[in-house]
Amino acid sequence: MKSIYISGNAPLYGEVTIQGSKNAALPIMAAALLIPGISVLKNCPRIADVEYMCRLLQSIGCFVERDKNEVRIDASAVSRNRLPEEYVTMMRSSVMLMGPMLGRTGEVSLHYPGGCVIGDRPIDIHLKALRSLGTCYSDSDQELEAWTAGLRGTDILLEFPSVGATENAVMAAVAAEGVTRIRRCAMEPEIGSLCAFLRCAGADIRGEQTGCITVRGGKALHPCCFEIPSDRIVAGTYLCACLAAGGEIFMKNSPEGQLNAMEDVAIRMGCSLRRGDEGLWVQRRGILFSPGYVETGSYPGFPTDLQSPLLVAMALADGESRLKETIFNDRFVVVAELNRMGTEIDVQDNKLACIPGGRRLTGRQVTASELRGGAALVVAGLCAEGLTAVGNRYFIDRGYEDICRDLRQLGADIDSW
Repeated sequence: MKSIYISGNAPLYGEVTIQGSKNAALPIMAAALLIPGISVLKNCPRIADVEYMCRLLQSIGCFVERDKNEVRIDASAVSRNRLPEEYVTMMRSSVMLMGPMLGRTGEVSLHYPGGCVIGDRPIDIHLKALRSLGTCYSDSDQELEAWTAGLRGTDILLEFPSVGATENAVMAAVAAEGVTRIRRCAMEPEIGSLCAFLRCAGADIRGEQTGCITVRGGKALHPCCFEIPSDRIVAGTYLCACLAAGGEIFMKNSPEGQLNAMEDVAIRMGCSLRRGDEGLWVQRRGILFSPGYVETGSYPGFPTDLQSPLLVAMALADGESRLKETIFNDRFVVVAELNRMGTEIDVQDNKLACIPGGRRLTGRQVTASELRGGAALVVAGLCAEGLTAVGNRYFIDRGYEDICRDLRQLGADIDSW
């Protein structure tokens, strides 16, 4: 496994371009299954999870061609409905193929999906939503089979605004006959991107920013070209890096209006932000203040994917901070490694992190065990005295095109081998 090596304790200066969004690209690639023709996706990030999704689509009969940041998916000849275990178990995003597979072929068979170990991530909400549309199931300890005699529009009330379940329900509803209303749905920007792509292909979808999505299904879809938006979580990670390490950076193509909760916290901590036509200026000089209390939540709340790098900034800030996690029950798995670097974070009941603040970090050999926690360890390395080695770069590569390249552009002393 490759490791990332950082010689830290220096501020960041420079410009970085924010890549295409992982969380938008993957469901859009899955939705391409519903289109009997060629979907052209521009600004698709060159990350491990996109590569796995390409292989999954190829395994069921799609022709997938990739040229730098453009992916072409021809789903004209989808011929198989069993998803290979080797890719399904490597990323949780494979579960989002259920909705479009049921809509396209009427059946799908897969192992239970894998991905990052950040607590319980049950797919029950997905299954209930798809059952409402007319899906039947048979399962064992390892494998799930789903089939339908025909998807039918209905009213769906999600028990929690799950992003993945909302995406699966939308994709299945596009293929269903009649009208589907999905209530208590997620409102993350990536939901909007998926709906925009499907509308570009001819679907009738409305209300994705209201908490109740209406889909008039059964319409014939046609090939289209769509540009993947910039990744708000990557932008938020680099914002946290500048917040923690200090300095001044410009994030080109940083998405506007999607990071309000993160930006509000950064301003409370002493950061100056300025929006330009092409991106976001971030400046942090002088004292880093505690933001007090932060709680993760469904969009537009504070993103759970950014709480790990925020912990680093909180540990360096003047004053005690508290961060409550409400989405995943083991998101604080990275804390043990951060504490080895000197953060002294105390986690209570796996839900609340108490951060004393005013810490000085020391470089250590640490190990990433999931995507966002791995990025947080890199951020900690930027702020630490001495050399930090972050093992298991594989996890970080699942969501960041090249975190070393990006941070080098901001002046960081960082490399990987």
